[in-house]
Formats: sequence, structure tokens, C-alpha cells
Amino acid sequence: MEFGILHLPTGPGPVPPELWAELGVNRILVVLMLAAALLVLKDYFRLLPLLGGCLVRSRGNMEIEHSVSQARNRGRCAVVGMGILALLADRYGLCRADFMSDIAPQWTAAALFGLLAAYLLLRGLLNVLIGKRRLDSESRAASFRALYNYFLAVLPLMLLSVGLLALFGASDSVVRAVILSEIIASLLLTFVRKWQIFRSAYSALQTFLYLCGLELLPLAALIVPAAVL
Repeated sequence: MEFGILHLPTGPGPVPPELWAELGVNRILVVLMLAAALLVLKDYFRLLPLLGGCLVRSRGNMEIEHSVSQARNRGRCAVVGMGILALLADRYGLCRADFMSDIAPQWTAAALFGLLAAYLLLRGLLNVLIGKRRLDSESRAASFRALYNYFLAVLPLMLLSVGLLALFGASDSVVRAVILSEIIASLLLTFVRKWQIFRSAYSALQTFLYLCGLELLPLAALIVPAAVL
């Protein structure tokens, strides 16, 4: 290494955390996500009261679906939020799968966004294939999109906690544990509210089977390959 010149890794393999922000691609992605977040910030503030309603009762999810404009706001915010999550996952190593080490550092954030997109596509496909005839259209939409509502409700807490932990010099392992706990919290909220929506039309056993097929199966398809490969 020449004195005074920082040589960044370009081949496959994990990049040291302290060099993550030095990669030009990562800098560009952060700027793009910041710009996208500013563009949807007004939409998010309009959506925030309804997200608060989702936290306290399952009916709040239906109220979002009842408003076409708010449902569109939620969709735009969710896309940006998933991009932010991919960057956080890349920076703090939330996906520790071995196959990630075969990807060049400048492409790992894009790969993680692709994994999230694949998970959501599989979830959407199962939602189409598994019929829910006893639920009205609004309840079906609310049960499917509840995941986005609770993720967006937890996202500000996630960003605040990451910022505070970084400010106080917490280790990456601590930040990673906090982010994972917040993701798990949003998933648990989704399961609870989805259970309540389905229980209005189905038995406990049927509701459990629906949750297994619509939520646990795509989640397992995301986690198991990451743990095995």
C-alpha cells in the first residue's frame, strides 16, 4: 500500500466495516436513498397517524386500505424503506450467508435488496395462490400488506437507535442485535394483527395454517438458504 493512498477492495469478500462508507457505490446509494427518503417524507408524515392506529388495533390496517391515496403513500414509503433496510443490512452484516462472500463489496447492497425483493415476490405469489374467500377484499389486502405497515412503523425507531448507538461508539455486533430485534418486533406485530384479521372469518387451526403458508413459508425461504449456503 502506497503511503497516503487508501486501496479499497474490489474482489469478492466482505469489506471491513470501517471501509464500507469509502466505497463509491455505497456513497452513491446512501445519497440516493437520502434523496428518496426526502421525497416521500411528506407522504410518511401523512401516513403516520394511521400507522399508529395499526399498532393498537388490527382495524387500523383496513383503514389504510380504505384510502386509495394513503395506500399509495404506504407503497412508496415501503419501497424506500426496503432500500434503507438493504443498506443497513449490508453495513452491519445482517446477512451472514457464505454466498455473500463471493460477491464483490460494491454489489452486496444491491444483492441484499434483490433478496428482499425475491422474498416479497414469493410472499405475493403465495398470497395469490392461497385463496381467502371468506375475507372481503379490504381484509385480504390489509392482511397481505400489514407487513409494510409495521415495518414502516418500526423504521424510525430503527434509524434512531442506529444513529444513537453509532454516536456512542457501540460495536457493530450490538447495532446488529438491535436492528434484528426491531425487525423481529415488526414481524411479530404482523403475525398478531394478521391472526386477528383471519380469526374474524376462520377457526384457530385454519388461521394458523394460513399464517404458515402466507408468512412463515416465505420467511423460511429467506432465512434457511442464508443459514445453509
